[in-house]
Amino acid sequence: MTIDTEQYTHFVEQGQDTVRKTFETWTNAVKTAVAQVPAFAAQFDAEAAVDRYFDLTEKVLETQRDVTKRLVAAGTAFAATVKA
Repeated sequence: MTIDTEQYTHFVEQGQDTVRKTFETWTNAVKTAVAQVPAFAAQFDAEAAVDRYFDLTEKVLETQRDVTKRLVAAGTAFAATVKA
């Protein structure tokens, strides 16, 4: 039984080349992303983001309160109609 080492070597080299290219692509993507972090941080206003978050949360809570009050009022009116 003979083993075709040339074909085996070719498959191994292809695998190594694929791994190398994948690693290079990943490395370049990470370098690009990391290079953009300082530019993003300089443009990002954390205090304004916190204010917008809490403003939105306040509006959502007010809306939930209003909906709940309306549901309670509707349920009370419905219960009074059913009892009558």
